[in-house]
Amino acid sequence: MRLEERRLGKWVLVAGAIAGLIPVIYLSSLFVWGTWVAGPRPVPETRPAPALLKAALWARADGGHATELRPINPVTIVQHVACTELADWYDDPQARRRECRKYLPALAGVEYLATLHLKDQQVERASFAGGAGGMATTVWLSRSWTRENFLNTLAARADFGFGYLGVDAAARGYFGKPADRLAPHEAAMIAGFTAETYIDPWCWPGRATELRDRILTRMRENDAIDEPAYREALAAPLGVVPRPGDRPPCSS
Repeated sequence: MRLEERRLGKWVLVAGAIAGLIPVIYLSSLFVWGTWVAGPRPVPETRPAPALLKAALWARADGGHATELRPINPVTIVQHVACTELADWYDDPQARRRECRKYLPALAGVEYLATLHLKDQQVERASFAGGAGGMATTVWLSRSWTRENFLNTLAARADFGFGYLGVDAAARGYFGKPADRLAPHEAAMIAGFTAETYIDPWCWPGRATELRDRILTRMRENDAIDEPAYREALAAPLGVVPRPGDRPPCSS
């Protein structure tokens, strides 16, 4: 090989290496900047939530059988995307997509907590800075928090509709009882309402029941409840207390 060809080959390799480093440098810089934009790192709730509600919230967040969060990094992202994109090649695509949860369990729930943190810091989520802050906070939470940190914080700070912040307020508002006395079908309904403020269980009980039953099915798939408890919960009436008097009437 002539000297000129060897030199050209070296320059091609150098250029390729630099090109490969550019997205890594860009994403790393975006993460550092996003962490700065998001302000102080979120602190987890220390008060433990009732076990049944944590199981329901884990089901709502699509955590599957995972016992911990998994850190978001290039490897887990590729695994998750590849798994979901290839799901249609399987005999049961939906079942395959459920299996894909193991690569990034409860991802949507972690993103939601990142959004709540930005709101607390008065960062506009829809802006470029807010997008970077949300991404950085989500990545940081996935790497730093345990499953218990995540569930206890979600139970304490999430919006469960109608101004009910936290599971204690939601349990009393919907069922007139403390959170630690909820039955499986009640815990599932509350978990289903996480960040879903458009469903009114008094005006649209059918929609609320469908959402509740989806969470119950996930809880059963996760082995959080056994088959008899699952069947009993599916058959239970919605059971919400009378509609609060200060609520506007249901639209026809």
